[in-house]
Amino acid sequence: MTKAEFRAKAVLGFRYAVAGGLTSLVYIIVYNLMVYLGLVRFFSSNLAYGAALLFQYSAHGKFTFGHRETKPGTLWRYLIAVGVGFLIAALISQANTKLYDLPDLVVSAIVMVIVACTNFLFFNFWVYADHKDRPEATGP
Repeated sequence: MTKAEFRAKAVLGFRYAVAGGLTSLVYIIVYNLMVYLGLVRFFSSNLAYGAALLFQYSAHGKFTFGHRETKPGTLWRYLIAVGVGFLIAALISQANTKLYDLPDLVVSAIVMVIVACTNFLFFNFWVYADHKDRPEATGP
């Protein structure tokens, strides 16, 4: 791997981490607020995931992958990828209610890490893979 290729991958990783970290923060805040207000964990997770989803599409599309306009198929691939993440988040939250009874902050952190890793793979290798105008070469 050349120095330029390494730098491009590092910039992509940095951009993904920044946008993903902010997205995860949205999820954690909304999830824990809804649980605190008395909403069932399963519904809290779903609501939090929806709020984070709105933020994530814009943050990753524009900032991480430099995608200024939606190409045909990108939205559907994105929706499928986040649908998988939605199921993962819901199943983890439900499993906690039935099996583990971990603190809500721990559950939201587990969801954050697993969904972030899954999304990176989907976004990088499938959702935005056909976008040639990525910002890797220009830096953060």
